[in-house]
Amino acid sequence: MAETISVWNIDVLRQKIGVPLAGLVSLAIFFAGVPQGLSPEGHRAIVLFAGIFVLYITEAIPLAASSLLIVPIGALMGIGTVKTMLEGFASPSTYLIVGAFVLAVAMVKTRLAERITYLILSKVGCSPMRITLGVTLSNIVLAFLVPSSTARTAILLPVCLSIISLLGNEGRSKFAVNLLLCLTFTNATISAGILTATVPNPVTVEFILKAGGRDISYTDWLFLGFPPALLMTFVTWFVLLKMFPAESIDDRKGLSLIQDGLASLGKMTAAEWRTLVIFLAVVFLWATQTWTKLDTTLVCLLGACLLFFPRIGVIDWKDANKGVSWQVVMICGGGVSLGEMLMKTGAAKWMANGIFTSLGLTGISVLGLLLVVMLVLLYLHFIFVGTTAMATALLPIVAGLAQAAGLPPEILVLPAGMIIGGYPLLMFYSTLPNIIVYGSGKLRVGDFVRAGSVLCIPACVIYAICAATYWRWLGLF
Repeated sequence: MAETISVWNIDVLRQKIGVPLAGLVSLAIFFAGVPQGLSPEGHRAIVLFAGIFVLYITEAIPLAASSLLIVPIGALMGIGTVKTMLEGFASPSTYLIVGAFVLAVAMVKTRLAERITYLILSKVGCSPMRITLGVTLSNIVLAFLVPSSTARTAILLPVCLSIISLLGNEGRSKFAVNLLLCLTFTNATISAGILTATVPNPVTVEFILKAGGRDISYTDWLFLGFPPALLMTFVTWFVLLKMFPAESIDDRKGLSLIQDGLASLGKMTAAEWRTLVIFLAVVFLWATQTWTKLDTTLVCLLGACLLFFPRIGVIDWKDANKGVSWQVVMICGGGVSLGEMLMKTGAAKWMANGIFTSLGLTGISVLGLLLVVMLVLLYLHFIFVGTTAMATALLPIVAGLAQAAGLPPEILVLPAGMIIGGYPLLMFYSTLPNIIVYGSGKLRVGDFVRAGSVLCIPACVIYAICAATYWRWLGLF
């Protein structure tokens, strides 16, 4: 209780000081004058960026409102016109996120995702090790089929809580901590390997394009990101198993719950079959982009729209309106606009040059620079609430860092996006699935810090080895 009150007090304080602090920081940068090597437009862009950055971190106003604020303030400051400031809200990545949310709504409404979860758990078994493995495998499969980490958590959490309750672990137990952390952490780590699995991934692709890099397709991301993400997902499962060894439990109770849950769903309905066919068609078109040349967003929106058609579809607009997180869409749109503004005015490159020089990175190898970027981003999760805001705030600077080092943007931005989207493990507020799981009342803040700090070490090692070998073989750099 004391821990909860302490966290709540910190949140209240953070929100109270957020707006005045944002104003003070912006004014301090403005009145400091235009630094050498930076254009007046770039200076004004940094003034705006600094204020929005503080609002993102403190959440003094809703994140969506902070993102929308970029448009009128940017236009009033003369950084761009209203039209140019709104361009981020019309970016392909923004509408890929909308389409992904709609697809997720269909999976949840028809209960197809729930059926897949029960099927996996029934095949894996019901010892503590097997249950957590089943949740891990469910996260891997659902990451392809449910393009929303929050929706996947919402699907799996009731199942996990039912298992915990049935096995006689109503309060806090090592099994409960293990299972719930496994749910949210493996959900995050596998997301780094699939373009549509979490919002920061398409945002990353958008920033690579804005910085003059190549277009990263669904299959490009899969080939580059899935192997390290899959390996890290199983490492996460194993580490949590060792950190929180479960008490002995009655396997028969767990198996009975899973079988009853599966039986309650009955036979697959026509709506489930239609949803499955549309999903498989979307995934097939994503996987064959090399030959079809169809854009990722185009395919996603086409599949999403089919879900509304008479005789074919399974949802209506009321369902979609409830399931689409418009806050995330606004954060993405505003963040893309802010990032493009920083890159166009030269502000991102100027900030990156400052970082490059102050950290003594001049002359460092590409692999060394990549390691520094990934390590810094891993631990910056401590100060960010949500991965989307983190991606939109920091990826433009990473792109500028690549430019300062004379590298194609994808070499730094792509791994940075994977780290941001896949490794919000350090605090309960780092991402919405963490918050949802923490809200069960069976976890403490310290559980996230303890497990997340340990897991960041193998994450750095795995991605470093991947960069030194696998990514080189694929020609990333």
